[in-house]
Amino acid sequence: MSALLGSCGPTRRRILQIHPTLRCNLRCGHCYSSSGPLEKQELDVHSVECLLEDAARLGFEIVSVSGGEPFLYGPLATVLRRARVLGMHTTVTTNGYFLDARHLDPLRGCLDVLAVSLDGPPEIHNRMRASPQAFDRLCAGLECLRASGQSFGFIHTVTRESWIHLLWLGEFAAANGARLLQLHPLELAGRAQTNLADLAAEFGVLSRVYLLAAALATTYSGVMAIQTDLMHRDQVLADPELVYAGETVRQPAEATAAEVLGVLVLEPDGALVPLTYGFSRQYQVANLNRQTLSEAWPAYLRDTYPDFRRLCLVVFEHLVAPGASPLFNWHERIAAQSHLTALSPARPVVMQNHKPRRRRSSLIAAF
Repeated sequence: MSALLGSCGPTRRRILQIHPTLRCNLRCGHCYSSSGPLEKQELDVHSVECLLEDAARLGFEIVSVSGGEPFLYGPLATVLRRARVLGMHTTVTTNGYFLDARHLDPLRGCLDVLAVSLDGPPEIHNRMRASPQAFDRLCAGLECLRASGQSFGFIHTVTRESWIHLLWLGEFAAANGARLLQLHPLELAGRAQTNLADLAAEFGVLSRVYLLAAALATTYSGVMAIQTDLMHRDQVLADPELVYAGETVRQPAEATAAEVLGVLVLEPDGALVPLTYGFSRQYQVANLNRQTLSEAWPAYLRDTYPDFRRLCLVVFEHLVAPGASPLFNWHERIAAQSHLTALSPARPVVMQNHKPRRRRSSLIAAF
């Protein structure tokens, strides 16, 4: 199978993820970026707007803003308005603490979907958020959110503790007017890497989640979309290009990042990496503090993209090997492997002192 332009990987969408800040009012146990109240790093809004111009010109369709906590990023509304002017759809993921008129009103007319993190019933949610008020704050904010008319959904991090509450989560989400419930298996990255190893869901739990997600999709068909950040081995065997592992063909020099990669991720230090947060810097497309996407792309396509394809093939072969688990979070697996697989010997790189961190899959505009 040839690597045809426009495949866009598992999401089938052309998404620019922006993580503009590590600032957050909470210290959630599962935070992929180890964000928190003491973190200060954030992106200059001018760099973000320049990237939006590039991304729109290169064919990206969706801008997905996460964090840290995006509502603590002062220029959030400026970024979203610019994206909408450029014809892009917009999503924001929040911890649910700032669902009030002061924070929601500035986003009116420039935000397509708001995703709210929900960790389960009150006890589990508050414990994961390290805040006894987190669940009550979220519930109080939902009333304001519904009154605003803003389309929204919930994102749930599935753990060995929380999966038994999936039916409750479906009922809670539907009763509150959500249009999406996204189920994302816990990734042992960031803060979770040291604190939550015993809560990672293994195959037995993942298989139950996979089946329950199908049941929820049937139950709430036409009311609420159910998205599960899991892939099955049969999917990638039938279409290896879903994970960029089809037969490699040389891409034309004029091929754009949206056509070839599908998903780009901007991290708070200015690094622009493929596919998911925390991808190894040896595969980065650019650092916006030194170079724009348009300036960096031709060299990336020529020199680094072939190594990226080889990396994806390595992961594909692991995933379809005899005895491998038939269910997996591909974005987690490819990010982890990116820190283990070096570039080709002809292209040595100087590794930067960068702590590996991985990002959950972007919210897909399923509305």
